[in-house]
Amino acid sequence: MNEKVSTVIDLAKYNGPVYTGRQRGELLRETLHLDAMDAEGTTVSVVVPTETYTVSSSFFLGLFGPSVVKAGSKEAFYKRYDFQAPAFLQEVMDGYVARALQTRNLFA
Repeated sequence: MNEKVSTVIDLAKYNGPVYTGRQRGELLRETLHLDAMDAEGTTVSVVVPTETYTVSSSFFLGLFGPSVVKAGSKEAFYKRYDFQAPAFLQEVMDGYVARALQTRNLFA
């Protein structure tokens, strides 16, 4: 990522190694003030601990779904959100980003 990282979100601080539940994701989004960061264009580095077993689609979309939709594309989302995660989770989370964009397009 070429831009300076303004904020770091370390998921190790938030009850891992299993991250599940849309409500938990939405609550964390609120706690972290991601809507405000999105409005300000803040860049975010997201650290997913190596000992993480899973990040469910419901948790991910509760936490990052509105940011993905606001970004409008994978490229724009990843320009602002840099994920440092085990390779197997990066691939899975990339699918969640695609799902958020697809869902947005279904109802547009």
